[in-house]
Amino acid sequence: MAESHEFVSLSMQQTPPGHPFFVNLDTNYRCIACRDVLRDAVQTLCGHRLCEVCAFGIFEEPPPWRCPSNDDTCVPYLTKEEVFRDPCARREIATLLVYCSNKDRGCKETMQWKQLEGHDLRCDYKAVQCSFVTNGCDVCTTRQNLEDHLQQCQYRNILCAYCQEETIFNQTQDHESFRCRKYPIACPNDCGATNLRREDLKDHEQECPQRQSHCKFSNMGCGFSGSMEAVRKHEGESLDQHLQLTTVYTASTDLQSMAIHRELQDIYERQHGLQKSVNRSLREVEDLRKEAEGTKKTIKNIKLQSAEQAERMIYVERRLEDAARKDVLEKNERDIQGLQNLQTSISDGLRLLEQGGDRRLSAGNIDSQLQYQERKIGLLDVRFVELDLRLQIHESASFNGVLMWRIQNYRRRKCEAINGKTLSLYSQPFYTSQFGYKMCARVYLNGDGMGKGTHMSLFFVVMRGDFDALLPWPFEQKVTMMLLDQDTGTKNLSDCFRPDPASQSFKRPQTEMNTASGCPVFVSHKMLETKTYLMEDTVFIKIQVDTDDINPP
Repeated sequence: MAESHEFVSLSMQQTPPGHPFFVNLDTNYRCIACRDVLRDAVQTLCGHRLCEVCAFGIFEEPPPWRCPSNDDTCVPYLTKEEVFRDPCARREIATLLVYCSNKDRGCKETMQWKQLEGHDLRCDYKAVQCSFVTNGCDVCTTRQNLEDHLQQCQYRNILCAYCQEETIFNQTQDHESFRCRKYPIACPNDCGATNLRREDLKDHEQECPQRQSHCKFSNMGCGFSGSMEAVRKHEGESLDQHLQLTTVYTASTDLQSMAIHRELQDIYERQHGLQKSVNRSLREVEDLRKEAEGTKKTIKNIKLQSAEQAERMIYVERRLEDAARKDVLEKNERDIQGLQNLQTSISDGLRLLEQGGDRRLSAGNIDSQLQYQERKIGLLDVRFVELDLRLQIHESASFNGVLMWRIQNYRRRKCEAINGKTLSLYSQPFYTSQFGYKMCARVYLNGDGMGKGTHMSLFFVVMRGDFDALLPWPFEQKVTMMLLDQDTGTKNLSDCFRPDPASQSFKRPQTEMNTASGCPVFVSHKMLETKTYLMEDTVFIKIQVDTDDINPP
């Protein structure tokens, strides 16, 4: 939905992209504001040329607006209607001769600006990254030298000569020394085998005649080790020594067994004590579990009570809408007056009781009467607050199709929207008539959709009302949304639309309110946050619904 207050220029022919070096840039093709080449050229009524963006900048300042050239040929004051697209200049600028973007790398070609982008795609001097950048190569060369570099790149992929696995060229030595499973190596036991594949080494060591071995009595204290043949010879010649080691080891084992027995006894005693602690903890856990179940029941009851209170609040909100009727309003006023009189009477009675006016009442009866009267006073206070709230809603309700919405604390509320705390705000309901459509407004101070972060978004919402069954559907009344000027009152920003009959947003509501419909880019933050529209941290929004052709039910 277009904003009627914004200066919008729809370019017929865009300026080519980029910032090239021109062979010769005539002053006629320079912007009188930024002095750079004209981009999407526009022309003022006085004949001067500007970039489209520079023209936007002029009208973002407070009026009066003047031509940046400011010479004798300029019009006194410039208006938005006096700035036009300049298709001729745009075509001529697109054909200006420029140097190739790769001129510094050796390209000598020149071409029209509009041809530069296509030339860059095929230029042999264009900078390209080495294809092996993922392997660690950070070389950047030209397209014509890329093939020569790839053939010599230290990070190129090659196949291992032994295992045929792919590896990086400058890591070949490391691969062969540590990871290649088929690389030939010598036996570490110096048995004479020198051409073993690394993957076969483990099997060879099990059969190697020079494999180092230990005496079978090593766990008893024998420290002899050597080749398998030497170990067998040692075991045959050292029987007496091994028998003596066995005797000493057996005696040491008996002593260790006795120590272990004593440690086991201590462990059993500690285990018994821990068992008692565990049993005590289990009993405490069981008590806590029962207590937790009781707490869960209490929480469940509280949730049920909260749900009942919520239902009662919804019921009260619906009943409050009846406050707009004159007869209900008068009845409420009479009820309030009666409640005030009754409260005065009860207060006088309590004062007499406190002064001992009725001597026939016992102390116990007085306490009972006091408690009874206090309960009645509490119920009357609740009723009084409810009626007061209904009167306040009635005073702020509108029944002529016009909503005046005052949004205070704008900057704090916008920060809450940016932080995700409160994304949107709803206005109070308003009506086309006493028995007409019920509506409200919704605003996103930090924007919604394509306006998020840059604009304030404003939407119109159709709500479910008590008289929907008597009204024609879908809703087809013209809606005008305005941001009010608080400075001079002459620069209100407005946008209007007629509802789409096929949209679900304007059919008879089946829930409390329909989907909002409006303008995601209603006004930019830059324009909104000026003294014209934001004053004393407050903005005013007006929604006006056309009620001329509505037939009352």
